[in-house]
Amino acid sequence: MSQDNSEELIKVEKVEAFFYPIHGIPTMVLYLEDGREFKMFQIPPEIVIALNRLQEKRDYEELLRGDKRENIYDVLAFSSEIKDQLSKIINRVVINDVNEEYGVYIATVEFKFDGVIIEKQLIPSHAVFLAIVSNRPIYVKKSLVDEQEKQERKSGEDV
Repeated sequence: MSQDNSEELIKVEKVEAFFYPIHGIPTMVLYLEDGREFKMFQIPPEIVIALNRLQEKRDYEELLRGDKRENIYDVLAFSSEIKDQLSKIINRVVINDVNEEYGVYIATVEFKFDGVIIEKQLIPSHAVFLAIVSNRPIYVKKSLVDEQEKQERKSGEDV
């Protein structure tokens, strides 16, 4: 992935996570620098809650139903020392592929250790969370955005 042409990638400027109002579908919207949006549905509900906590929104706290236990997302966002360490080893996050068989996106996280980049494929919502916690850039492959828009237009015509 390191050889990706930067023109093939679109930088993410803002991220929102919420439960889609009508059916309560956990959703993440990535707002891109070219003015478009990239949407991911059926993300883990814990990510929606964790991202909202990071953004100091408490909209979905009632979903926890009084469960005060913390999770791994809370731990990762807990201290500036953890965030600083993550920012030292995470280079960037790129949502760069789709698994057609399962209908899910794939993100690549670039970790850097002693000048060596090691790429790991992660669940995109988890990768986005890591990027936000560590204040590292997020990109989406342009062809994925184009394809999503094409599918949205097609489904709009079918209605």
